[in-house]
Amino acid sequence: MQEMLVKKPAVDLTDLAIGIVVLGIVVSIGATILINVRDTSTANTTAYNLSQDAATGLAEYGNWFDIIVIVGVAAVVLSLIFMAFGGRTGGTGTSY
Repeated sequence: MQEMLVKKPAVDLTDLAIGIVVLGIVVSIGATILINVRDTSTANTTAYNLSQDAATGLAEYGNWFDIIVIVGVAAVVLSLIFMAFGGRTGGTGTSY
């Protein structure tokens, strides 16, 4: 019998795009909520200090957001390269 060739699907960018959008929304809404809690609390209380520290942490995450997107896109490009050239064994046997 002749084996049927099954084409591998191309890399789906939907997961990456949805992940980036969800992270952006969570950071934006989270920062807004934390700033509102901080502004309505008395200075040097637990709620004020906690919301200030969390807002600072989210701001730091926002600084890394560009790098996270670049790494995600690089992972997609590398997976496309491996899909294109990964199936070639060179006639030497099984590739692991």
